[in-house]
Formats: sequence, C-alpha cells, structure tokens
Amino acid sequence: MIFLTSMNFSSMPNYLKRFEVKWKGYYKWACKDYKWLLMFFLSRFKFIRNLSTYFFCQPHENPKNLPEISCLESIEEDKIVDFFKKDGFYSGINLPSKLVKEIHDYVDTSNCYGNRNPEFSFPYIEKEIAEKKYNEIFIIGDYPNVGQDCQAIRQLQTDPKLLEIATKYLNAKPVHLSTKLWWSYATEATLANRLNFAQVFFHYDLIDYRSIQFFFYLTDVDLSSGPHVCVLGSHQNKKLTHQLSFFTGRSDQDIINYYGTDNLKFVCGKAGLGFVENPYCFHKGIPPSQKNRLMLKIVFGVNTYQNYRSYQN
Repeated sequence: MIFLTSMNFSSMPNYLKRFEVKWKGYYKWACKDYKWLLMFFLSRFKFIRNLSTYFFCQPHENPKNLPEISCLESIEEDKIVDFFKKDGFYSGINLPSKLVKEIHDYVDTSNCYGNRNPEFSFPYIEKEIAEKKYNEIFIIGDYPNVGQDCQAIRQLQTDPKLLEIATKYLNAKPVHLSTKLWWSYATEATLANRLNFAQVFFHYDLIDYRSIQFFFYLTDVDLSSGPHVCVLGSHQNKKLTHQLSFFTGRSDQDIINYYGTDNLKFVCGKAGLGFVENPYCFHKGIPPSQKNRLMLKIVFGVNTYQNYRSYQN
C-alpha cells in the first residue's frame, strides 16, 4: 500500500485545483455539443446508463471490411465479457511479441509531445535533452494521430476479437472514440502538474453512457514503473455521494474506506499484457518511481461527440 499512501492528496483545495485545470475545457466542450453536456451530468448514474441501452441497443452484426483473422492470442470472448460485466475489469488479452515490436519500431522513429504540447516535440530517448531545451519537466510523452500513423495499431483497432468483445458488452455496434499511446515518465513533479495527467486521484471517466476501453502495456510494468490500478466492481456499487458530486476524483483513503483494499487491482505484467476496463470503475495510473512505462489505450462507445478527441481525464 506504500504506493497509494505516499501520494494521498485528499484535501478539498486539491479537488479545486483539479477543477481549475479542467473547467475551461468543460465549458468549451459543452458549448460545442449539448449532448456531451447531458452525458457528462447524467451518465454518472447507473440507472441512466442502464436506461440508455433501450436507446442505443442494436442487433449484433459483424462489421464489414475488417480482417478475418485476429492478431490477438487465443481468447474466449464470451468468458471475458462475463467477467467484465461483473468486475468492470478483465486482464489477459495479450499482444503477440511481433505486434509489440512493430509498435516499438514506430516509437523509435517518431517524435512524442511532452505533456501533450505539440510545441515540445522530441524523440523519447532525448527526453532529458528536451527538458533542458524547453525548460520543462515532462510527466508524459504523447504520440498524436497514432491510430492513423502506426500500421500495427491500426490493425489492432479493427481486430475482430477486440470488436466482438466491445459489441457483446455494449450490445451495440462499437463506435471508435479514440486511440492513445503515451509514455509515463519516472520523474519528480509537483501536484499541480500531475493533476493534468490522472496521476493523483482515483477517478472514473465520463466518456459515454456505455463505453469500454482496452489497455496494453508495451513495456514491462511492476510496482516501480507505474502500474494501473482499478477498483473492481466500482462501476456497479458506486457510493451515492460519488455520483452526486461534480468531482469524479477521490482520494486513496476515501476509496479504501468505502471499497476496501481487497477490491484494489494492481495491474503488473510483461510487455504485451492487455486488459479491458469499464471507464466508470474508479481507477488511476500510479506515477512511475524508477522505470518509464509505455501504454496504449483504445476506446469504444455507442455515441460520438464533437469534442471527444480533445477530452482526456
């Protein structure tokens, strides 16, 4: 538990700092798309999300013009969906080593954006040089347009097994919402800086009424390299005050007091490990303390919003 308690920022002023970081984006996105604003406030309630199935439910059908053969290792889609519905989480959707290597080949020849800022562009191996050049501390290095630029990731986005899992869980034709590839760096950073990158509070993501996200580690991840942490079952039995509050972020102690330590799932594993998560589960990425972490995330929902590709928690 040392990795949780060592970053236990629980005071209300910190929630306000988080709001200060986010409110301009929320306001801009709400003005662009009123449907997003409705979703932002209503989807946090489980009965609303359940009700949404009557509006977005579609017959299961196989998408056209997709690869017939999956690049994923042997998996049982029905079993994964059953576990996922119960816990909001499932680990064991692994990438073949060939695909991991292809993604690393892309990373080795592409620039990332320090802290998602296109003005801070650099090869990831030159991070320290770039920090001196730009006089910045980089917490993450993000690869823009990776879903279009990297052939291996394009292949994974349209993988038939991945889409079958999404279809069976969403009970609708999956809508691809985003793909993100990023480094999380082992670096010293202030609380204010980390608030931008979901490394402080447990939180849940208001992406769509029904959504699913797939994660893949592309480096070996242990407790020193920033494992992802998910609160199992928290998509189903969320505390009422956690739903009514404008803030989706919660302190470590608040989460432990209500859900208990037994429901905390620390995800560690070798490069290629994949897992699927319900965005309405409380989760967070722990800041790496010694080794950098490279992670891929692919998100599907049932609706599209004009602003979603700019929306990141």
